Amino acid sequence: MRKYFSILLIAVLSGCNALNNEPHTLVPENYFNTDKEREAFLLGVYAPLMHEHFYGGDYLTNDCGGDDLSFYQRSTPVTSILCANTNSGDLYLSRLWQLLYQGVNRANVLLENSDPASRYYAEALFLRAYYYFILVQGWGDVPLRLTSTKDVYDLNIDRTPKNLIYDLIVRDIEQAIPHLNDFDQNVTPEFISKTAAAGVLARIWLFRAGECYRDNQTPDNDFRQHCFSEAKRWALYVKESNIHDLVPDYRRVFIDLAEDKYNSTDIKESMWEVPEAGNRTTTEAAAGRLGNTVGWGLNDSQIGVSLHQDELGLANPGFSYNFIFASTKLYDLYEAENDTARGDWNIAPYTYTVGTIGGVTSVTGRKFWYGKLPRDGEGNPVPAPAGYTYTEESENVSRANHTRCSAKYRREYETLSPKNKNYTPINSPLLRYADVLLMLAEAENELNGPTDLAMDCLNQVRKRAHIDTYGATDQQTFRQLIKDERAMELCFEYGSRRWDLIRWGDYLKAMRDMESRVYASGWGSAYQYAAAYYRVTSAYLYFPIPDTETSINSAITTQNPGW
Repeated sequence: MRKYFSILLIAVLSGCNALNNEPHTLVPENYFNTDKEREAFLLGVYAPLMHEHFYGGDYLTNDCGGDDLSFYQRSTPVTSILCANTNSGDLYLSRLWQLLYQGVNRANVLLENSDPASRYYAEALFLRAYYYFILVQGWGDVPLRLTSTKDVYDLNIDRTPKNLIYDLIVRDIEQAIPHLNDFDQNVTPEFISKTAAAGVLARIWLFRAGECYRDNQTPDNDFRQHCFSEAKRWALYVKESNIHDLVPDYRRVFIDLAEDKYNSTDIKESMWEVPEAGNRTTTEAAAGRLGNTVGWGLNDSQIGVSLHQDELGLANPGFSYNFIFASTKLYDLYEAENDTARGDWNIAPYTYTVGTIGGVTSVTGRKFWYGKLPRDGEGNPVPAPAGYTYTEESENVSRANHTRCSAKYRREYETLSPKNKNYTPINSPLLRYADVLLMLAEAENELNGPTDLAMDCLNQVRKRAHIDTYGATDQQTFRQLIKDERAMELCFEYGSRRWDLIRWGDYLKAMRDMESRVYASGWGSAYQYAAAYYRVTSAYLYFPIPDTETSINSAITTQNPGW
């Protein structure tokens, strides 16, 4: 199915120039005579999601990578949210803004030319709502465009209050859900399904419940309870569908993303993901940058590009800039729980060793940090693959440096050859069942305290990680348990941590507290420049409205606070 999706999407991206322009250049009646044409255009509505300036790359780094679980592993910052030095001229944010409105406009075109009872209409309605959710999450009040662009006149639109947009988002998704495919019918998670849309709706309600914190308003407890009630309703809808479950091996979820597989165990944990495909060796432009910018590979272009480009596996782990490192805060969360199932996957437990094999510079094996060398059930070291060696770093060196690369997306598992230096076929996960369970646990706790339902949802996630489960506790303690569990389970996925911190009202304190961590033991001294990347102000609770928009849209006369 991914291959089918990719072929159609490549055709949309490279063969239909009209979809690369604003729809005022289109004559809709020429495009929507058949369902096949609607299907092709629908892929164009999905297309912004996979762009390298959205989930295909920048969103997880420069757009919203600035959080307390990670840092930019470079001493020379880039102007971005990631490095806490952005401004209204930020190129990354302006590109994101443009892509989101491109998605909105394409959705509007399809909505205007489809039967409201059709799947095409429902998916376009959901996608328009989702694009607006990302806009509201980032910018708050934004222009609301509910019709497609038909000419170049009268395009000036003022910002609409975000609460009105939230109301529209919720109505649209609720209207779409009955007409979307069931997940079983849809088979794969590259298209939105009933249960995936419900899970996203739960996420929206949880974020809306915390809007009062970033606006420094007194919480309206009745409204917050309504938000939690709706989040619970939609998360419970997913749970009670009995369609989804947790894959026993946490690593398998992310290996599938690299191996071009969808839920290979037949357990449907991955509910919605952005498909990336190919290696950009042809005219297609459907590959992203997960694993290359955020993720794990070898920072040696000679091996990955010049000498072993056509090889797979350990022979060529793929080139990666390794831009995003895990903070010691995340490292310590795993260590405190003895959570190796997730900790040793999400944070690189080794570095690659390089030497000469047959006169050619090659990967010779892995050097594990002290205590991370894999062992069998009897405590014996697991042997390295034939032709390679596993070694272990000293205890002193390892203890002095707990700042290590994020490794959730590993290029070593790519199955496509030749490997491109900068682009990968690794999909971006947008919603997993583990996330739904944690959202349900959180909403239930806020409504009724840590009930059996809340505790069971949390403990299902912990059991999969092979760590201790929790017994009875109080509401406040459970709230912190959820915060820590979401960090360990969902780090480096869809910008989850930044948005969680903001909706909890924790963002400013969590970021400012990180500066002292940078100078504490365990933080590699070579990475102490990262202190500057945590020095955010209250302005960072929102993105700045891009100069590229205010320069052409004269109706926007206000900027977000602090920008």
